[in-house]
Amino acid sequence: MANTPFDLNTYFPFFLGTISNRWTTTSSKLYLEKFGIGIGEWRVLASIQAQGTASSQMVVSLISMDAGAVSRSMAKLAAEGYVSPTRGRFIGRTKPYELTAKGHELYGRLLATALEREDLLLAGLADQEREQLLSLMRKVIAQIDKL
Repeated sequence: MANTPFDLNTYFPFFLGTISNRWTTTSSKLYLEKFGIGIGEWRVLASIQAQGTASSQMVVSLISMDAGAVSRSMAKLAAEGYVSPTRGRFIGRTKPYELTAKGHELYGRLLATALEREDLLLAGLADQEREQLLSLMRKVIAQIDKL
């Protein structure tokens, strides 16, 4: 068994990791050049936008990003005026944040770029294949907590 060649073309985690790593690297470089923030900040920004308000812990739960990286990204976004703490008293250690007007503007510009890149990535798929791929990925992600 140890000498049996391992066929990466039939190993789903190979494709998943390769796509994820390449996407993250190229996205971060582009976003830093165009918008002054990296992929971590974009993911945090998009998470807050999707939920309306979100604490660091909520972002970690939503996107499974490292808690330290989320905290650093949240701090950078706050320092640059893209997010601000929500007013009021909250239970727990972390306070929720919301996008500022400046954050909404950045989000809109970044979203357009992210969607263009997604279209390029999936350009070889017909609409039905794209829907099927997303459906299959939802099934895969539903299994992740079993690992």
